[in-house]
Amino acid sequence: MASHQLRRSLSNYIRAGVALILAVIAVPSTALADDDTLTRMAQFDFEMNVTMIGMQSIIAAWIFILGACFGSFLNVVIYRLPAGMSLGKPKSRCPRCETPLAAKDNIPVLGWIMLKGKCRYCQLPIAPRYPIVEAVCGCVFLTLLFGELLTGAANLPFRHADHFHVNPGFWLVWFAKWDLLGLYLYHCCMLVVVLAITMIGYDGHAPQRRLSIFAVTVALVPGAMWPELRPVPGWLTYPNNIESIAIGFQWTDNFLNPGGRYWTGITLVGFLDGVLGVLGGILFGWITTAPFQRRGSTSEAACSAAIRSAFVVVGAFIGWQACGSLAILALPAITCTSLALTKLELQNRLRISAPAFFVALWIFMLIWNPLNKASWMIGFEGWKFSALPWQADWSITTAGLLITSIAARKLLETMSKSPDMTYRPSEPQQATTESAAHDAPIEPATEE
Repeated sequence: MASHQLRRSLSNYIRAGVALILAVIAVPSTALADDDTLTRMAQFDFEMNVTMIGMQSIIAAWIFILGACFGSFLNVVIYRLPAGMSLGKPKSRCPRCETPLAAKDNIPVLGWIMLKGKCRYCQLPIAPRYPIVEAVCGCVFLTLLFGELLTGAANLPFRHADHFHVNPGFWLVWFAKWDLLGLYLYHCCMLVVVLAITMIGYDGHAPQRRLSIFAVTVALVPGAMWPELRPVPGWLTYPNNIESIAIGFQWTDNFLNPGGRYWTGITLVGFLDGVLGVLGGILFGWITTAPFQRRGSTSEAACSAAIRSAFVVVGAFIGWQACGSLAILALPAITCTSLALTKLELQNRLRISAPAFFVALWIFMLIWNPLNKASWMIGFEGWKFSALPWQADWSITTAGLLITSIAARKLLETMSKSPDMTYRPSEPQQATTESAAHDAPIEPATEE
């Protein structure tokens, strides 16, 4: 019996020892396998990140080039539209020697660099503002790509940002999100048109009605069809009988999403949002420029009119609340700038205000959501510190802006009568033939 128990004990000890030896042998191999797996996973992640970075770099370069091409055509609009010329004919040529430009000279930005800023034929200088406008348009497309499209529109208020389960550059190529792409193109179009309007004002020309009508139409029609393009509604809550009014039809997509059914039409809510935006743009544009509307200065009148026209376009695209926020920021900025530069002629002081408004709008689009949430800025629901309804907050704010505008106008009128002021309302001087030949820039490409 004892020997039997001894044998069982020895057998158990042997089994435990074998299990222990196998465990000791297995642990390193398992650890090595885990380490190898982790290494392969890290290598895969690195390769995937490099691939995604390369993909995003290619997309970013392509987007910049696309925006620069729009900027090249925008130069044509700025140059030809005030002159009453056709945008398509004749093709690009030197305005002094009238030699048609070669295709390689029309490459956005690079064409000017390769020409070293001079016409290839008559060797007269090309104004650097043309490649600057092209580069600015490319940067507009690029910054909205990273600030809006790839962030899921996190820069827009009252909209839940899209959260991606994969790298956002991946879905941009293979799984396009059409709602985000629509917002992106919608806002790029707004910024490009506002840039054209403000640059025409910077050149001392009155806003072109055709350009403004085109911009408002482009804003109102898609906005009426897809109210989601304006993340901030024109009214807090429309009555149910108004929200339900729509005219349209359903259709089946057999190409991009086979079998998918969609509705296309015009909604009353989207149309009302656009109309309220246009009215808000007219109001806030007039309030912002009222202090600087003086008789006798063509340049000043052109800049003021350009800003008012830009306000209308902004209201049509993104709503009257955005116009109100821009007016709160723009009115003190323009007034303080005018007061600080008292040694310059008023028309020269205000000339930069038109393109400066475009820069302010550009920055505003990138920080609209945090700006709307800031405690020091009024939002759609009114001031954060106020218990009044949002209608009362906005009414009081608008009245305050109007009073500020009137006070600024009186202050500038008083300062303009001071003997220390050099304000002399006059027409822009005509350049001599020689200086005009030197300063007149080569017209950019009409076709890219």
